[in-house]
Amino acid sequence: MIGYLLEELVLDLIPPKIRKVVGIILIIIGSILTLLIAILYLVAGDTNTESGLGVVVIAMMAIMSFLIGLKIID
Repeated sequence: MIGYLLEELVLDLIPPKIRKVVGIILIIIGSILTLLIAILYLVAGDTNTESGLGVVVIAMMAIMSFLIGLKIID
């Protein structure tokens, strides 16, 4: 409940045009990170736990970037 109110407060403080630009930038960053994940997975594969952990961390950043970008655009 408090997180939702804080999120709405922050979104209300940002002007709509700036929100749209920032949302598009975050979606672009998410797509670049997705391409990086694909390259890392193809190069490193699942040979050991360290490479798999790096792919998971970058995947979480890409998903969060997409979700935040989509939320800001709305």
